[in-house]
Amino acid sequence: MTRYLETSVENGVGILQLDHPEKRNALGWELHHEIVAALEGWAYDDAVACVLLIGNEDYFCAGWALDVLQDTDGDRRTEFTDLAYRLMITLLDYRKPTVAAVAGVAPGYGMDLANMCDITVASANAAFGSTQVKYAMNGFYHGILRKTNTQRARRMFFTGDPIDAEEAHRCGLVDGVVPVGRLRESALRLATQIAEHGAELTCVLKEVALRSGSMDHTAACAYELRVTHDLLQRGLFTRRLADGLDRLKSGNSRATERLTPRSG
Repeated sequence: MTRYLETSVENGVGILQLDHPEKRNALGWELHHEIVAALEGWAYDDAVACVLLIGNEDYFCAGWALDVLQDTDGDRRTEFTDLAYRLMITLLDYRKPTVAAVAGVAPGYGMDLANMCDITVASANAAFGSTQVKYAMNGFYHGILRKTNTQRARRMFFTGDPIDAEEAHRCGLVDGVVPVGRLRESALRLATQIAEHGAELTCVLKEVALRSGSMDHTAACAYELRVTHDLLQRGLFTRRLADGLDRLKSGNSRATERLTPRSG
């Protein structure tokens, strides 16, 4: 039983809801351990094809629990930073797609937590800042850089000053901004659209996303074609192909089923 984390599974989506209101979901010892344990429990569970990490409609995560750092020193403080590293690597290398849903101010490690996920959706009331520099620490530069450009990443990293949801969307830190009060609904819809492919396929897709970005173009093409060749041998492809052709003949193509035409 978890203390500060609510877990559930809906339509193939494993939902991790941070729930420590007294500290606005700041990450102390317990929450670190609980998130890692939940992710490890779902990693090879075929009932979960995508993971959604969310707080509530008012706030996501207030970052590191600073009182932990204030009340520890020496080996105990090293133990805490090692625990943070374990969570970061678990999320960054997670074998299934991950979505973060952020409302309110996400300072420091709160923003970093979202940046460790594959996709971030923000409420219009969200704000993001690499605020650790204001406490004489460093933020997670790599996490900002993997979602935005070098100058933006360095500006946020060096100044610690926050940006609002619209600016975060403009510079690529988040994928979309939704109205206040609609965050869970919108993020869960996205996660469900990913999860509908099933865990067998989403794990393959996540592996490609993790590996191909660090390859040169020739190696990436060769690697991804080998993945394609592997998928073509699977029963999943045979079933999806037959269904897709049937739908195409009926004028209900899977390829365009969620295409929204632009007006004007």
